[in-house]
Amino acid sequence: MNDLNALRVFLTLMQTQSTLKTAKALGRSQSYVSKTLAQLRAELADPLFIRSAAGLTPTTYAQSIEPKLRLALNDISEALKPEIFDPKSVDKVTLHIIEPYLIGCGKAIIDAIRCHTSAAIEIRQWQSGSESLLLTEEVDLAVHALTDKPQSIYQKYIHTGTGVLYGNIEGEYVKYMVADLNEHIDLYKLLDHQAEATIFVDNHALMTQLMEQCYTLRYITSESPQKAPVHLDMAILAKASRKNEDKVKWLIEIIEPILRKYMPLCYGDTAS
Repeated sequence: MNDLNALRVFLTLMQTQSTLKTAKALGRSQSYVSKTLAQLRAELADPLFIRSAAGLTPTTYAQSIEPKLRLALNDISEALKPEIFDPKSVDKVTLHIIEPYLIGCGKAIIDAIRCHTSAAIEIRQWQSGSESLLLTEEVDLAVHALTDKPQSIYQKYIHTGTGVLYGNIEGEYVKYMVADLNEHIDLYKLLDHQAEATIFVDNHALMTQLMEQCYTLRYITSESPQKAPVHLDMAILAKASRKNEDKVKWLIEIIEPILRKYMPLCYGDTAS
């Protein structure tokens, strides 16, 4: 009796003592139940049930194996049940987040995760190797621009951002370098085709310090993305094969609302 379906047929027959009632209970045809019973009789070399005026009466052998098989089926059913996810059992959470979202949302994300677990939290700026770390599962979740990526990377759209020129327009243009985004493109030229970057930095704090004598492209969310000259869709990223994993779904549920509330960073009192 290696077939679990056959096992269920047998145990249900023990309860109903009727092929018709068993078929209705299991949502199968009566002919399927009769065929399964015939196979069981041949396999176990016992009639299992004797037809009588009251229905199908189980044999002594059937009565002897019924409690053991019922226990075995219960054990199998318990073993196949998915484990209930408990954030408290998580050992570590690793996130790689693009700036300025790391600065604007990082603390709120840490606070939200900490409400559910005491696990170690590693939250870092997106790096050129972050995508590979997602695939090797060294990073659980990431936040970056929604771009053409391999099918092995799952992307969940958050919202659309754009940019405005900000700072001392008479000064030098500072290009803020973001890994895997703008190393080889000049988004600022969509706003000022004559602008030329002469200072290149990858540190947001340093960039803001330069705004009195320089200017840059300031990232903001857009309510009318179709009209924005600079168009950046932001997304939550995960390994595609993990998108239905409890830990990943839990993290997305926590992080997504925080990201959607992202507000442009304060650049101080620098005039535009």
